[in-house]
Amino acid sequence: TGDYLFEPKSSQNYSRDEDHLALFQEALGKIPKRLALKGKFARDFFNRHGELRHIKKLQHWPLVDVFVEKYGIDEEEASELSSFLLPMLEYEPTARATAKQCLEHPFLK
Repeated sequence: TGDYLFEPKSSQNYSRDEDHLALFQEALGKIPKRLALKGKFARDFFNRHGELRHIKKLQHWPLVDVFVEKYGIDEEEASELSSFLLPMLEYEPTARATAKQCLEHPFLK
């Protein structure tokens, strides 16, 4: 499509970075608290409960639905594309797909 999968914007109420995190959560689910609170800038974006500081209302929109509703991709192809991308987008780095696993995915066959 030529579009970015996540294209954050800033506003008076939140930064572009926080919007980026919100977009992740809308598509991929809530970031696990232990990961949200880990890192040098965690407190800039998350409260002590692992919730975003300034963006409170998130609208869950799974990737497969984004592909169908926004881009008009048929459900079967959207499901295959989603199953290819989601393992690369795992929050937990050790759970992410390796390059080898990605190359072996049926979507690329």
